[in-house]
Amino acid sequence: MRQICYASTSTSDQVQLLQDVRDILSEARDFNAVHNISGVLYYADQHYFQCVEGDEAALELLMSKLLKDPRHKDIRVFEAKTIRAAHFRAWGMKYVQRMSRVHTKMREMGFATFEPQSMSQQQIDQLLQDLYDAQSDESLG
Repeated sequence: MRQICYASTSTSDQVQLLQDVRDILSEARDFNAVHNISGVLYYADQHYFQCVEGDEAALELLMSKLLKDPRHKDIRVFEAKTIRAAHFRAWGMKYVQRMSRVHTKMREMGFATFEPQSMSQQQIDQLLQDLYDAQSDESLG
């Protein structure tokens, strides 16, 4: 099983953003159910961060679609990893709303806002840990 994470910048204005996030989640959940992919989507400060897990061929197909999606730009794909089990297996595509602990950690890392494209792989791994932990927090997304 593989895990791929990426960050990007939204191309939507504030009026269109909510509809775009809804559409992205709906499309992701449908595609992921068919291809046995699980994952998480986090959005804040005009930036998306998504981590998906599944079979390598399915993830390659998904990434080819994502790279062509006009709803975002400045896409940075992080290191793909082999994992033993899916961290997000309960989520076809979970949307995690802005979390104060993520933004506290961003400030501790020296970022004024959520800037995932500027993060190192080690910082991404720390962000992922917060998102893994979010699975047990029923108050989220």
